[in-house]
Amino acid sequence: MFVSDRRQRALYWFFTWIVFALHLGRFFDFAAPSGLLVYQLALVGSYALLFLAPVWLIVQLAGRIAPRSAAVLAVVLAGIVQIALFGDHMLWKLYGFHLNGFVWNILTTPGGIAALGSSASTERDFALLALGFLVLQVLVFLAARLLARGAVPAPRLAWVLPLFLVVTVGERLGYAVSHFYGYTPLLENAQRVPFYQPLTMRGLFEKQLGWERPQRLTVAAAKLDGSLRYPQARLHIEAPARPLNIVWLVAESWRADTLDPRVMPQTHALVGRAQHFTRHFSGGNGTRIGVFSQFYSLPANLWFPVLDARVGSPLIQVLQNQDYQIKLFTSARFTYPEFDKTVFVDVPREQMVEDSEGEGWMRDRRNVDRLIEFVDQRDPSRPFMTFLFFESPHANYNFPPDAVIEPDYLEDFSYADMDLQRNIGGIHKRYINAVHHLDSQLGKLVENLERRGLLETTLVVITGDHGEEFMEKGRWGHNSTFVDEQVRVPLLLLVPGREPRRVDLRTSHADLLPTVLPLLGVTNPPSDYAIGHSLFDPQPNRVLLAGDWDRLAFLGEDYKLVLPFTSGSFTAMQISGADDRAVADESAVLRATMPTVQGEMGRLRRFLGH
Repeated sequence: MFVSDRRQRALYWFFTWIVFALHLGRFFDFAAPSGLLVYQLALVGSYALLFLAPVWLIVQLAGRIAPRSAAVLAVVLAGIVQIALFGDHMLWKLYGFHLNGFVWNILTTPGGIAALGSSASTERDFALLALGFLVLQVLVFLAARLLARGAVPAPRLAWVLPLFLVVTVGERLGYAVSHFYGYTPLLENAQRVPFYQPLTMRGLFEKQLGWERPQRLTVAAAKLDGSLRYPQARLHIEAPARPLNIVWLVAESWRADTLDPRVMPQTHALVGRAQHFTRHFSGGNGTRIGVFSQFYSLPANLWFPVLDARVGSPLIQVLQNQDYQIKLFTSARFTYPEFDKTVFVDVPREQMVEDSEGEGWMRDRRNVDRLIEFVDQRDPSRPFMTFLFFESPHANYNFPPDAVIEPDYLEDFSYADMDLQRNIGGIHKRYINAVHHLDSQLGKLVENLERRGLLETTLVVITGDHGEEFMEKGRWGHNSTFVDEQVRVPLLLLVPGREPRRVDLRTSHADLLPTVLPLLGVTNPPSDYAIGHSLFDPQPNRVLLAGDWDRLAFLGEDYKLVLPFTSGSFTAMQISGADDRAVADESAVLRATMPTVQGEMGRLRRFLGH
């Protein structure tokens, strides 16, 4: 039996450790001329053993209570770890991050998994992969049983444990020294390991050993502590004599360069009639912060205080104060991200319509019809506001046959077995077709508003929540980096009484609230409720802010600097040029930009009190 056969147990755990190490080895490029092969092997070996340790401990305890179940438990738990490592590697390959709080939020929030846009083939392939890993672990168990009957030497804890300690201590010290001197090749390799726990010894090296750090850079962490104070002052409203209606249209994953005559002929035709902002940036590289920045004009690191405080958008508060008829539509879910607890927390549920059945383009068509019906049946004596979130351009980028303008698209793809290098062209063509369908629905809405004579009294906002990358800078999708492909979006404003114009200065989603609230009669200075500026008076040479679950990006005219929320360490930063290219001297850029960054952080603190 497994629990009583010492040789079989030792061989099983040794082979399982090898399997875990092979999984972790997929995170590294061992052929790269980095001179870090020994360190990479130390990471793989030590963390494979760390992931194995809790499985071993649980099986040991279970074996004392129910010896007959120990073998089954050993196989199942090790198989689950293999599945988790495979999934983590997929995340790392696609998006550059590991299983973390953001992923847990997706898995546990209603509507989160649906927001991933996985297809039936993806679900089937993942099920087969999970079964395959469990079968592999059974084979490991049978191989250990077979070899235990022969003369194959089994590893002993007496020599495995000292070797593990030596390797682990060496890896820990290597990271600490590299962190102290800012040796980024080693630090970057360490971050490839799932759940890597960094060790720093700056105090010991400086105070006890007298080592001198080559760079002494004080960095303000992007995390802001304190209770929320937003808006800073009560909003004062002088209701206009003729209030504007508002139609706010947001499209998922809509990147800026698709707004052209071929892909979006109907929407592009509006360019000559609208306020067109050609260098517009979302406040985030994902839906959560992309929408949050539009309706709060706040940066990403204030999402959590707003969520905790259940503070709604000032825009909704002003509209309700003026007795607007409000109807909100989404082709996703209001629960993921948690817009029912933030942006629209004050909106009654009967005024919120969500459609999550069928493919995204189908939902969009139904919601467009619902929005038109709402406008037709409203009380014409009262102003109205409506919001629609489109899903058409969201992965898997589905579309009807009549939307095809790129016929050589990838027919179907699965997250589990896709080859991005081979398939990205066909995937991109799927996206183009999906955006072309989005164009038809935007055109239908605007045409209906115009036919009813409502464009003369209605502010129309047309934009995206964030962009979408197709390996132009090394990633696919969004939520991974702050390259232009992931954060630049179209913005068109149809504003009654204002002449059309093209604005080429850099603008941000954080500018929408300071633009719209004054049109509704809010007399407060924008600094009371926003970090942005009015789009009618765009500012040159600005630092724009974008962010995600745990990072804040400072987007300057010449550079991009990314800071994590919870660390002020310069080794955790990312620095590039504004064009996303590597800079020749990161230290020089950092020294030049830190005063501006720290000034921005200081201004953000006004929205938090103690």
